[in-house]
Amino acid sequence: MGLDIEELGEEFSHLKLVSSKDNSIRLINGIIKNKKVEDEDLFVIEGLWAYEKIIKSNIRIINFVFCLEFIKNKSILDMVKSISMIAENSCLISSNLCKRLSSRDSGEGFFLLCSFPKYDLKDVNLKENNLLVILDGLEKPGNIGTIIRSVDGAGGDGVIICNSKVRKTNQKLIKSSMGSSFMLPVVSSDIELLVRWLKSNGFKIIVTDLKASNNYYDANYKGRIAIIVGNEIHGISEIWNKYECERIIIPMFGGADSLNVGVAATMIVYEASLSQKNLGKRIG
Repeated sequence: MGLDIEELGEEFSHLKLVSSKDNSIRLINGIIKNKKVEDEDLFVIEGLWAYEKIIKSNIRIINFVFCLEFIKNKSILDMVKSISMIAENSCLISSNLCKRLSSRDSGEGFFLLCSFPKYDLKDVNLKENNLLVILDGLEKPGNIGTIIRSVDGAGGDGVIICNSKVRKTNQKLIKSSMGSSFMLPVVSSDIELLVRWLKSNGFKIIVTDLKASNNYYDANYKGRIAIIVGNEIHGISEIWNKYECERIIIPMFGGADSLNVGVAATMIVYEASLSQKNLGKRIG
């Protein structure tokens, strides 16, 4: 059993119980089901797993919807109170409606309707060493989220998405990024505009190529670099071949001829980050 409204305190006494017909519930339901909505910056977080990152990142929380039955201890209560204080609106839903909204069998009882910050190329913090990853036409939200998480973890400066096949509000993308998708700039850009911007700001373009002779751990990652990650099946767009790029390869020592794009990107991103931070060490 969860806590009742009296146990939550006076600050929750004004909250109303809403039904599936409420506009905010309709919107949340549509986003969870990956339907296209008018405001493409809106996304939903189900559960409290991203609590700390939400607080740190100052993400705009438009509506916080929750079920009392899921507030089972003081720790959860404190999180609910903190989120309610910064949310523009908060309301209650029944356990039945919670289960209908949930994308998971168990359900977590908490739904946050949020809005992504609007980032542009000018929001990238240019410095002596920059680490950007360009996602060119990726189709699997899990891969995109994993790469965003890796760039964040490695201390990269941002992710730029071109030829997008997946909306950045996709539930699987956000969950696989574990909140990193709103912790660093994730920019959508036209590919030709992006190439001009990279060139004008002195970025070296790095692409993986199965025919390359230079191993990824031998590349020079100093300065401003942009690592291009291509479509899971077709690879990078032909336009990149028109420009000077450094081509690298991840050597395969077993039967596999390549790695999952998320794994490969993570290896290269961390190699680049360690190099830029003068932390990489080689034996022999």
